Amino acid sequence: MSGLPARLQAMYIVSFSAGGWILLMQAVFLRLVRRAWFSSPSLAMSFAVSVYVITAMLFYYIFIINSYDEKIQEKYEKSWNNDPNKRNSQLFSFFVAVGPYILLLSLRLFFPRNH
Repeated sequence: MSGLPARLQAMYIVSFSAGGWILLMQAVFLRLVRRAWFSSPSLAMSFAVSVYVITAMLFYYIFIINSYDEKIQEKYEKSWNNDPNKRNSQLFSFFVAVGPYILLLSLRLFFPRNH
């Protein structure tokens, strides 16, 4: 079993990734569908912070309080240790975590906001 610091780190990485995907979907919707944006930078920042706090609280409840991360680890640990494609899986998970932020940057570059 993993210690609490490792479990918290995994929880924060998952919430960071999920929060990024939520913010990407919101940005795509606002920029491309509604063609609108937040009225002020502080409102946009408070929305982003609230998304990250809510996802962190949700994953804290799911992973740490309900110990769902330990159930996942117990279920898949043996197959992970026997997997010859560990490196590919790690690269895929890295791109899933970083992907929304790269896409948000490209959204800003290729679809600039009109003032």
